Amino acid sequence: MTPASNSDVSHDSYEISDRIALVKEPVVSVLILAYNHGPYLAQAIDSALAQRTDLPIELLIGEDCSTDNTRDIALRYQEAHPDIIRVFTADKNVGPTLNHRRILLSARGEFCAYLDGDDYWLPGKLLRQVNFLREHSGCAAVFTNALTVDQNNQSVGVFNDVGNEQFDLGSLLRRGNFLNNSSVVYRAASRPALLGIEVASIDYRWHLQLARTGFVAQLSEPKVAYRIGSVGSMVVHGNDRVRQLYWEAIMSVPREMVTDNDLAHGIADFIRRVFYRSLRTRQIRLLKEWVPPALAASPYGRTRTSLLAAGSVMRIAYKELSSRLRKGVHGHHSKVLYRR
Repeated sequence: MTPASNSDVSHDSYEISDRIALVKEPVVSVLILAYNHGPYLAQAIDSALAQRTDLPIELLIGEDCSTDNTRDIALRYQEAHPDIIRVFTADKNVGPTLNHRRILLSARGEFCAYLDGDDYWLPGKLLRQVNFLREHSGCAAVFTNALTVDQNNQSVGVFNDVGNEQFDLGSLLRRGNFLNNSSVVYRAASRPALLGIEVASIDYRWHLQLARTGFVAQLSEPKVAYRIGSVGSMVVHGNDRVRQLYWEAIMSVPREMVTDNDLAHGIADFIRRVFYRSLRTRQIRLLKEWVPPALAASPYGRTRTSLLAAGSVMRIAYKELSSRLRKGVHGHHSKVLYRR
């Protein structure tokens, strides 16, 4: 057991690993945040270990004082794979921001990959993304699409409706978050951009931060299984907090790095998301709480931004209706979690 060595990390944090047995030069550092992921963590770890046949990896598990058997599972795997697995924990819960920070600071690979402890990867994922990054020097990070699954690993649909595409900072801001965080692989050289986020944040802020260092790409083939509604899901159990952090992510983008048009469309997309959430949950308070300050923050003013938001609502509604009509014709319908 080794105390965390970087002064930027809480002195209460420590690492459980075998420094002698560890692989010396991992190509990819796989970062797993685990909190109360007992029912799923073994599958996540196994899916990452399966990638080692393609290239050398290390696996860093940030275990944040779970109240279930998550830590026991992490330690059991570390004992079985001392050449690959490093476990980081503490005697008290530190929260996702510090948990992420302590394992990111300790990563040794040329590339970093992220995997939530309740998701899992599909074969060949890492090698394809590493090859993409090596072939595209201007790419800061590459994502893949994902399959969505329920608690019993039954297929629900796909994560987004985006194909093989590349995005700059402005285009990520305009249409909001649609990238699957458990699919990302990025260059270790981009770590300072993420470590510069010292406040509580969500993955959208990380994606926007990475896009400041180069373009980001998505590969259309699903290479991740994303679990919907897991017991530790912040989207399910802390939606108001997620919405606040989402807004902060939008506001964190330096104004000089995007156009007024980018920001106005990003704010309009945020209003669209609030609108649909208010409909699903029948909480009109969300509109009263968020629409006025969002309109006030837009460089296009209230009227023009309201029209942009209405257009965004109609665009997504049209996409969803078209998908349902195709289901009626062809007899099947793949549910899309996030539409762009």
